[in-house]
Amino acid sequence: MAFPKTFAELTQAKYKFDNHAKCRGCHKDIEWWITPTGKKMPFNLMPDIESPAVSHFATCPDAEEFRRSKVVR
Repeated sequence: MAFPKTFAELTQAKYKFDNHAKCRGCHKDIEWWITPTGKKMPFNLMPDIESPAVSHFATCPDAEEFRRSKVVR
């Protein structure tokens, strides 16, 4: 299945809206959603069901600040 492209597709794919917040890095308004596997994921604001579902990780200028470092074993 392809990644959901709109608000409506997110809900059809069993993503669940969690809350609105401000990004700790760039301070833009974002929406937190819970993925079907139970992980939280930030999205840019989606004012209606036809709005594009864009991961905030893809657009935030400070996204690197929030990436987890990979553990080398």
